[in-house]
Amino acid sequence: MANSVTVNKKATRRTFTCSFFREDATPLVQLSTLVTGSNRDEFRETYGHILLMLTTRIDEWGLYTLLQFYDSELSCFTFQDYQLAPTFEEYADILKIKVQRKIPFVCVPEKPKMDRIASALYLSMKDVTDNWKPNGGTHGFYVRFLMKKAEALAIEKKWKEFNALLAVMIYGLVMFPNIPNFIDLTAICLFMDQNPVPTLLADTYYAIHSRYGKKGLVGGCLRILYEWFSSHLPKSGAFVTTRDSQKWPQRIMGLTANDIVWCCIRMSIEEVITSCGSFDNVPLIGTKGVINYNPRLALRQLGFVLKDKPLDKEIFESVCFEKGTDLEGLEKVRSA
Repeated sequence: MANSVTVNKKATRRTFTCSFFREDATPLVQLSTLVTGSNRDEFRETYGHILLMLTTRIDEWGLYTLLQFYDSELSCFTFQDYQLAPTFEEYADILKIKVQRKIPFVCVPEKPKMDRIASALYLSMKDVTDNWKPNGGTHGFYVRFLMKKAEALAIEKKWKEFNALLAVMIYGLVMFPNIPNFIDLTAICLFMDQNPVPTLLADTYYAIHSRYGKKGLVGGCLRILYEWFSSHLPKSGAFVTTRDSQKWPQRIMGLTANDIVWCCIRMSIEEVITSCGSFDNVPLIGTKGVINYNPRLALRQLGFVLKDKPLDKEIFESVCFEKGTDLEGLEKVRSA
């Protein structure tokens, strides 16, 4: 059962009106409680801290307030005297998953290799062929099948196999949701590729940008976006002591650049990706669309000093289109 929380608020300026959609992750949360002790360390070593995506508690008013500051021209969040923008490096740090030096996920294969899927999920070929089902124009596994297998593996204490099924369900229901109660081929490919951060960042920007000025659902990227936003907010003082959720606008407007937590002390970054191929900024390929982001606006977040004002060509919208509508543009981004 899905949760859909709609926030309606009157404003004197253009607002970001949306509904927040989140797949009900309660069954996965219950499964995740079995990941304890040394197995928890093994899970994190193999799949990163994606369990965080099950436990992050989202304050809808806080998230809604953040979206009101989205700057569609610069693809970032512009506040009174500072700007914030999600980055590869920050998402990778939150999830403890490195961005790999290879082409990120572009599209699902026309003919997936079933033996590779079986191997990655520790399933028999019979399990795969018997339970590989069509749904909504794609193929994949229904959650009830994977849940049943995971519960049986937990009883048998086969934790490596259990961890794989739990992880792929987090990918399919929380990180890259598409069809309710269904883990589609896209999520499975991203799970097997082990390089989810570029796609997750792309989905964040595309979901927000495509909904700007429109009514509609924003989902999938919510937990990581809220976790990222929270990492930059003050951890003490008046901002923290003011707990009334509906006062988020006043709380945010009361912050200055000096109040923001700019750089996470855990990150040790020597190089930042600020451009890609022939693009003066960084194009991102997501599961739904293609869009650029402007890391030069986020250098302060990563511990660097922005010495000069970015050139217009470095921060303009170089690419933004829905997947499947511009194959030539997609190939140009893939090549870059």
